[in-house]
Amino acid sequence: MSSPQPPSTPTPKTARPTITTPHRRTNSASHASPIDFKPKSPAARRMSMTSTSQSASITPQTLAERVTENEQLILAGGVSSLMLCGILYSLVSSSSLDTSEIHHHALPHRAAYFARKSNIFNVIFVKRAWGWTSVLYLLHLFSSPSIPSSINAGPGARARRLGVWVLATVAWLVFTSWFFGAGLGDRIIALTGGNCAVPLPTGVDLKIARETFPSLFTAGEKASNGRIYVPLPHQYCSGTPLTPTTFPQLFNLIPSHSNIHATSSHESLQALPRPRWHRGFDISGHAFLLTLSVMVLGRGLAETWRSWAASASRVQSRKPIRRDNGTLALIHYWSGIAATGLVGIWCWMILMTGVYFHNPPEKLSGLVLGLSTAYLINILIPSSTNPTPFNPISTPNSAFSRPTSGIGGIFDENAARRGGVVDDGVIYEDAAESSDEDRVMKEKGKNKTE
Repeated sequence: MSSPQPPSTPTPKTARPTITTPHRRTNSASHASPIDFKPKSPAARRMSMTSTSQSASITPQTLAERVTENEQLILAGGVSSLMLCGILYSLVSSSSLDTSEIHHHALPHRAAYFARKSNIFNVIFVKRAWGWTSVLYLLHLFSSPSIPSSINAGPGARARRLGVWVLATVAWLVFTSWFFGAGLGDRIIALTGGNCAVPLPTGVDLKIARETFPSLFTAGEKASNGRIYVPLPHQYCSGTPLTPTTFPQLFNLIPSHSNIHATSSHESLQALPRPRWHRGFDISGHAFLLTLSVMVLGRGLAETWRSWAASASRVQSRKPIRRDNGTLALIHYWSGIAATGLVGIWCWMILMTGVYFHNPPEKLSGLVLGLSTAYLINILIPSSTNPTPFNPISTPNSAFSRPTSGIGGIFDENAARRGGVVDDGVIYEDAAESSDEDRVMKEKGKNKTE
């Protein structure tokens, strides 16, 4: 029989020792930055650089960069706003002349400088608008670097830009010179009731003139005191010379008509001024041509404007490509500045056209025709500057190298991981540069072991 065990006395509870640890920053993951991590191996450093380039590529764009990426939409809105402002001003101040009335061409100089056809911008630039546009557009195009400054330019960028100019030139010729005969503008005037006419020469017997031309008409501010005009066949307002041979009925009324030659731009030296249209719907040729010129120049200068915007904002998300700093580079730079200034002149003259010339429907129709032509050209020759699922960005093979190895250049995934991210919009590192860095790191490791 076992003796009973004495009751055990409870041992007093000892306090758990407190372990003090160094101060540790809370939520360190949320405050992590590339500075906190210093990768040791070459591969880790390259992966870190790749991640940095990816984060830089999604940096928020500046206003200038957003504008230059949508230059066609911005230019269309700007041109339309200028024309609408000009039309509203002309309606309020009654500053615009209805140039479809033939007698307005014989009025004395108007008070406002830009209301005169003799203003310097009209004489030097607007009368040769497509010539100025073509010279600067082609000069800027053919002086551009062979390797685009941005992968957004895509393959065939120069051929597309040349095609834009060709189609725009064809549209200009169709409207002004030839559309299965006369130009489209002249045909619209004739179809809407316009008449080709010339002022009756001084010294002509009015009674004989009325017998020869029963359809003589008077035009002017006051019909009773207006000038008398002789109606002509439509072709004389579409380029056919008015000579004693082509229209002898009129010249037979003029004394000593044997000394009179074909009409020319020197109207003061001729007995007859140049025939002009009277009434009809006269689409504003200035509004059409200047609008088209602004849109075409804007598309040709888009890449240059983007590079300027990137330089101004100091955004360098990609490695720079070597460029030629020689004569072509200077021509390209200064032709870009000149073409940008020409865009400004065209915009100013669009505003002046809205203020001083044509009636509102004719000005609006010229604006719409110019914008529609530019839109059609953009459809026929699309731009590859904005990537879409149907138009991805491709990296030129001449500028960057793809990591390959093995027979036939089979894609090497390990080399891709060392050199850069593949097929994800990130530019590959130069293969020679990557191999040189690996060789240097191997030599350093070998020296340490020795």
